[in-house]
Amino acid sequence: MRFSPIRDLSAPLLCAALTACSGADADAGRQAWLVEQLVQDNLVWTSRDPSLLAAKYRKMAADPYDFMRGSLGVFFADLQRTSDRRATTAFISEAESGAVLLVGDPHPENVGTFLPDGDAPTARSALSGLVLDFNDLDGAVFGPWILDLRRAALGFGALTLGLEGCEADCRAEAITALAEGYTAAVLGVGDLSAAYATDRVTLELLDDTVEDGLARKRLDDLTTLGDDGQRRLALDEALDEDGAGLLALSDEEHAQLQRLVSTLRLPAGARVLDGARRYGSGVASSPAVRYVVLYDLGDDGDLDDELLQLREVADPPVPPSLRPTLPGLFDSQADRAEHAPRLLWSSPRLDPRLDALSDGVMTFKALSYSSWFSGFDHEDIAKDWEKGKIGPADLAALARSVGVLLGEAHLRAPTASGEDPGPTLRAELNQPGLAEELIADAEADLLQLQADHGHLQDALRELGPCLGADELRP
Repeated sequence: MRFSPIRDLSAPLLCAALTACSGADADAGRQAWLVEQLVQDNLVWTSRDPSLLAAKYRKMAADPYDFMRGSLGVFFADLQRTSDRRATTAFISEAESGAVLLVGDPHPENVGTFLPDGDAPTARSALSGLVLDFNDLDGAVFGPWILDLRRAALGFGALTLGLEGCEADCRAEAITALAEGYTAAVLGVGDLSAAYATDRVTLELLDDTVEDGLARKRLDDLTTLGDDGQRRLALDEALDEDGAGLLALSDEEHAQLQRLVSTLRLPAGARVLDGARRYGSGVASSPAVRYVVLYDLGDDGDLDDELLQLREVADPPVPPSLRPTLPGLFDSQADRAEHAPRLLWSSPRLDPRLDALSDGVMTFKALSYSSWFSGFDHEDIAKDWEKGKIGPADLAALARSVGVLLGEAHLRAPTASGEDPGPTLRAELNQPGLAEELIADAEADLLQLQADHGHLQDALRELGPCLGADELRP
């Protein structure tokens, strides 16, 4: 099946500025298209805070994996172009399989730990109580299920760029395991727990999470305890050289946070103690507005003190699809931000603090912000690889776990029309060739990712820190 493009990208916005529309130079033409796409995807940040957008582009330019994280819109748009890279697959044959609720961006760093409340099921892991699942579902939209797998395969491909000696065969082993895990979960075959969350990459994450969680490390790192026994957020005087920090609220931010907090669903008796603006987190949404809130449950002392974060949720990139995400199963962005995770997670209560809030045209998501909620880091994985602590078998086992998570998530949520996706998915997976298709696509996607990463570096040198889009500011 060949997906149909849903929008016309034939006239680049920056054609005149980049003088690359003649087709004489394919690299220049690709760079022009890439710049146009990035500018379109980031217009909200261009108009609101170009300095934060410039920091996002710098982060993307410094690391191919971070470029991958920040360019989901580019990935989807590229698969819709009228070119040899337009999305093709042998596995989408029915309308319902093209309208599955997608995780959106299931790369390895978007998987992490949860410590749910007492009503949640026991985790399938070596450490009871912790659950491994997708921790960033801001990109959850309806689309063909194969897109999640293709994006996950690219995520593992990008991860291998930092793993010396992990070349095509190593990537193929991991992507084969990804496909096998997904297929096993959808078809319900084999022992899914046999190699689930038992690789050394995951076990180290779980061990570190338990150590940091018991020590309340994040709470201690971000707060100070006063002589009165009351915690306060430990504010930075300015952002560090990476653009990260916790800063005092401006009057406008204080007013917005008050409006948001007034609608939060906190436990009975909870008291908000402090708030601050948080900078420098993530990649794709790094220019988004983020707040950290310190609260307690009403007891004296600091033993019941907790943190949560409020994070602005922007419109997700649009995948190749025949069905819109809004309106439909979700009435609004806030509805999508809260209920897409509840549909896709292994339990709707994985994060007891999950909430979605609206403030005018802005949508925010509330999330727990304790050390029990942690995630993979590609740089940490690369360090362990370099030290010989992990190898190809561990990477493949991690990929299989992600495949299992992805397959189970796709089965839980209804399609855009409210149907059960299971029968269609099972019918389409009862044919060979999934791993081979994903391996071929991942190698092609990875080559394009590396080329585009170079194009971004060149464009920033030529056009400036906001890719020449400064004139678009109001």
